[in-house]
Amino acid sequence: MAVSSVPLSRRAGGRLCRTVRRGLWFGLLLCACAGAAVTTARADFDAGWQAYQRGDFALAVAEWWPLAEDGHALAQYNMGVIYDEGRGVEPNRSQAIEWWTKAADQGLPIAQHNLALMYIDTLDEPPDIGRAIQLLEKASAKGFVQSSYSLAKIYVDGVGVPKDEDKGFALMFAAGKAGFDKAQYNLGKMYRDGRGVTADQPQAAKWFRIAAEQGYAKAQNKLAIIYSKGRGVEPDDVEALKWAILADRQGHGEAKENRAALTERLSAEQIAEAEKLAEMF
Repeated sequence: MAVSSVPLSRRAGGRLCRTVRRGLWFGLLLCACAGAAVTTARADFDAGWQAYQRGDFALAVAEWWPLAEDGHALAQYNMGVIYDEGRGVEPNRSQAIEWWTKAADQGLPIAQHNLALMYIDTLDEPPDIGRAIQLLEKASAKGFVQSSYSLAKIYVDGVGVPKDEDKGFALMFAAGKAGFDKAQYNLGKMYRDGRGVTADQPQAAKWFRIAAEQGYAKAQNKLAIIYSKGRGVEPDDVEALKWAILADRQGHGEAKENRAALTERLSAEQIAEAEKLAEMF
């Protein structure tokens, strides 16, 4: 499965891993400015980003290529994205890997992360899990929570390594505490199932709620079930319906069924209350 990414601006975004492989990360990366030369580089970098936003990929390449050649790590990463997705150039995975490798060698976490996913998915048969783990650990150590999450999944599921649920839990907890909703959701599952930690239904409900409050639809649907069945919380059908409504609005298929089932057994007053709570969310 290929890595899919978007270029980094000063307000950076990168599309990263699902389970181990892909997900979505947003954050803020700033280009340091010190002196006229760096200020010029910043202006060129921003001009490339603005061109990319307009869909003028040829101009984005023209702005970023010289910076990337001069060792600008963010421009190198963006050139990797350009080649990976074929924006303004012919798609060329080898070129994408080359640019991401240069950025990763300079310590750019998102580039290290993407390369790790490449090593897992596309670069070698069998996958070079050891090299992927090295890159993920470097990015994780710099606070790149998506890498902590991916490492956690590797150890919890035993992807190319012996299962180590204790280590996986510690990594997942770090990513969850840092605010990553998918890690928070997985912490809920780990507390629920006792994987890497003693099973604790109230703790499971707590982490599902934390992820749900960030708008994560899978967690919202899970919370609807939890309140409906009273798992680790007091049963509350109105609260259950609220979360089912919120998840359904995001297109979660199971939530639609849960919403319908709850609506059938609640009174008109309870349904109205749940809808009001959902509107206030």
